[in-house]
Amino acid sequence: MTNIAQQAHLKGHKVLVLADGSRLSSAEYDQGQEIEIKRFDQLKFLRKKTKSNFCHSILKEKKFDLIYFDSWKSLEHINKDLKIKKVCLVHGNEILNLKKEDRVNRSLSKANKIIFNSSFTEKLFLKNYKGYLKKKLSIIHPAFISNIKDYNNKKKYDLCTVARLEYRKGHHLILEVLYEIKKRHKLNLKYAILGNGPELSRLKDLVMKYNLLNQVDFLESYSSTEEVYKLSKIHVMPTITTPNSIEGFGISNIEAASKGLPCVVSNSGGTPESIHNNGIIVSENNIEELIDAILQVVKNLPKLSKKSLTFAKKFKSSSKIKEYLNCI
Repeated sequence: MTNIAQQAHLKGHKVLVLADGSRLSSAEYDQGQEIEIKRFDQLKFLRKKTKSNFCHSILKEKKFDLIYFDSWKSLEHINKDLKIKKVCLVHGNEILNLKKEDRVNRSLSKANKIIFNSSFTEKLFLKNYKGYLKKKLSIIHPAFISNIKDYNNKKKYDLCTVARLEYRKGHHLILEVLYEIKKRHKLNLKYAILGNGPELSRLKDLVMKYNLLNQVDFLESYSSTEEVYKLSKIHVMPTITTPNSIEGFGISNIEAASKGLPCVVSNSGGTPESIHNNGIIVSENNIEELIDAILQVVKNLPKLSKKSLTFAKKFKSSSKIKEYLNCI
């Protein structure tokens, strides 16, 4: 949503963002933006209603052509007969709980257009939610790339993963792969992990278990993703599907490609749609395939790096925003 708002503004549109979060802690960020941001920091059960009331009120005072909703939850308390075009985004995890099926359907019935972040997410939705006309649905891969650059510097890391430290991201699989590659091929690959989350402690324990202290760096969560990509050769994201969570797309794979990094990903969820011919897709949770894929990419790095840069051009911000603005 941030990219949609910022890029729409750059195209000359007047933009108002209604966002959750503390007005006090977000003040510095908000004041640095050229778009208008209105924060809602009430208790959760009050926030959505307060936000929708403000939305209805502001639409009486000012004319807007289009409203984007980040999920069906944001649309839930909006009047169905509101005379303005409404677009709702679907990411994946928010449609998994079928106990909320009626609420989801009531909300999305108000939208003029529903945008999915991948073909996978659309298929998952249509499997569980019936009666939607195809013309009401669209797929837009949500990556905005403003700068494509191949860094010809010396690389510190062979591999990197830029992602929240959650089980489904598959960091633990990469650590096992590093151990196996070292044992079988006497090859000590260096690996950078950028992110924070509940898996941090367990991953550090695995580093100790596999004797990888000299190969793995946990970077601070505030480190620049740009800097990590600049120092790395390959981005690895072997995502895993869990009962309560899926990977709808894989934006970090596109961001990595824009810096010349080939990607190794799993076939979980919508992840395969985030690479083209610039990497390798392996079976979910398959250590042997992951080992072979990483070694293949290491061997063919120059060729795959060029393909990554070419693939990333499809996601240039200037053209991506047109997909969103012209979707309806």
